[in-house]
Amino acid sequence: MIVDLRRVVAAAVVKAVAEVTGETIDIPSVEDPPRPEFGDLAIPVALELGRSLGRPPRQLAEELLEWLEANPVAGVSRWQIAGPGYLNAFFDRGWVFDQILDTLGSVSDDQRLPSSVDIKQIVEHTSINPNKAAHIGHLRNACLGDTLARVVRSQGIDVEVQNYIDDTGVQVADVVLGFAEIRGLDAEAVAALPDPFDYACWDLYTEVTELLENNEVLQARRREVLLSLERQSGPEAELGAIIADRITSCHIATMERLGIRYDLLVREGDVVGLELWAAALEQLSTSDCVYFADGGKHDGCWMMRLEGLPGFEDLEEPDKVLVRSNGAATYVAKDIAYHMWKYGLLDDVFAYENYAEIPDTHVAYRSARPGSANARSMPGRFGGARSGFNVIDVRQSYLQQIVGVALAALTRDSQIEVSHTHFSYEMVALTPRTAETLGIPVAQDDQRKAYIEMSGRRGYGVKADDLLNVLEKRGATEVAKRNPELDAAEVDELGRQIAVGALRYFLVKFSRNKVIAFDLEEALSFEGETGPYLQYAGVRAHSIFAKLEERWGKSEEEVVSEARSMLAAGRLGSELVGKEASELWNLIVQLMRLEYVIEQTVTNLEISTLAKHAFGLAQAFNHFYHRYPILKEENEAKRALRILLAHVFRLHFSEVLSLLGIPLPERM
Repeated sequence: MIVDLRRVVAAAVVKAVAEVTGETIDIPSVEDPPRPEFGDLAIPVALELGRSLGRPPRQLAEELLEWLEANPVAGVSRWQIAGPGYLNAFFDRGWVFDQILDTLGSVSDDQRLPSSVDIKQIVEHTSINPNKAAHIGHLRNACLGDTLARVVRSQGIDVEVQNYIDDTGVQVADVVLGFAEIRGLDAEAVAALPDPFDYACWDLYTEVTELLENNEVLQARRREVLLSLERQSGPEAELGAIIADRITSCHIATMERLGIRYDLLVREGDVVGLELWAAALEQLSTSDCVYFADGGKHDGCWMMRLEGLPGFEDLEEPDKVLVRSNGAATYVAKDIAYHMWKYGLLDDVFAYENYAEIPDTHVAYRSARPGSANARSMPGRFGGARSGFNVIDVRQSYLQQIVGVALAALTRDSQIEVSHTHFSYEMVALTPRTAETLGIPVAQDDQRKAYIEMSGRRGYGVKADDLLNVLEKRGATEVAKRNPELDAAEVDELGRQIAVGALRYFLVKFSRNKVIAFDLEEALSFEGETGPYLQYAGVRAHSIFAKLEERWGKSEEEVVSEARSMLAAGRLGSELVGKEASELWNLIVQLMRLEYVIEQTVTNLEISTLAKHAFGLAQAFNHFYHRYPILKEENEAKRALRILLAHVFRLHFSEVLSLLGIPLPERM
């Protein structure tokens, strides 16, 4: 990763302030100037500090400037004061580009080691109810979560990705009810059903939902099934385990198509079976946030005290039931126990078993109970983090707030600090034309709507695998049209890569709290703000060196080495002067911003920040590609500079695409 000089400049300004004023300040804000003549970075520290010290900002800026000029900063050629007191830094272009060439690609994303600071963060995402096929809303969760994990990991942090499997919940109970009561099938018969099993469950779940609406007998039977799942005993529990395991396998296979993987799958049945909630309640009952209701509406229940707390003021009955009077823990209670284990507030009582051997040496584990076949204890391997993100849609905000209250109560009087962040996002809908393309009927009155809402419970939606199949087919058709010489296998693989890029980029390019109206045509377009447009920029960069090798018979490494030799001994800096050079420099500056963009992405929990950065880079490179050809350039120095810039972009942009989980095809 290219080092962003913002850190270096900011650190120099902090030292200048200390030397000039005797004040110790936090890292100052560093801005991008509105116009090139104002330099490469603008620091308003004199404006901010002048007010607090009662000094004219411009005068303070002049004193800081004097100190900075007397103490040169590597990579900065000069400083300037602008306006009422901005400190503007101008980079030494030749030095900076040399540094980029020396460091770029020296440490790949996969090779990057955790920092020396003992930091571990857990990113929980996907966590789909294992009762039917995944749909497009689940894909937004998984793409956001996977990209977040990639970005945090790029900061040198040890990231553990978890996927919580709610195999004892009401959604699984409904499918158990459907197979047992409606289809008349037992566990053995369900285990033998052919694939796609998740599709069959999709239809069955919709059928059960409709039957339950006005059927009190079936509703009572569902309560019995839920209790059986909770206690993990009886034929219903056996059937539920088969359903959950088969559906989870389907979900994992769907996500693998998008390059999304997990370190650990935690089953709620194991949280219950290992009595994790009992251990959690023992701790919580000593705090003032949990109490036992003796009398009243919730007689015999364990309750979470929420009345008067921020975020719960407007609720008529703010206190939340954690354990029902029959002793059954609610979903939020089990979730609290799970998060207490996540953050090291409960001992690791789980055993673990290999879930899937995945190519490239990645191994996913699944929770298991001690004594299970192939299960083993792995102390310290999982959980025990002090911070984490839970990627779950905005409708779960209330329950996530309750988890936060419990964690705060447990750590309030201790030395333990836990940071639990709800990474919320809005739903995914479809544009009317996409809904019709995917076979979903759209009423005449809905044709003019901006989007059509989906409902998994009603079976009104698009299955994730169906969507991927359509995207892959359309991507392959476009590839075949552009590359008639390719065989079918190559066309299909390129179509798959384009589909992944199209879908992943579309699902992260919008602000996470914005409702998405997914559109097939827009997502697959090779023009505009799309995944294929980004991929095409990467392919173009690669093609430059393929053409150079074909023309000159030299590898990219050889061509770059010769270009560096030509621009050695300070000549590189001289070639970065003038109108053309300024346009090329703009691309270099954008390349240097990645580290800053990553920080902003994590700080603001906004993956779209990284997506927009990638799109801006692709636009800048495509402008460079069309305006400044390499093979046709006769001036050797200019040609060498363009070769170096194309090389830097190719390596750097590959890293950006990797962070977004977007594959880079060989051709398009």
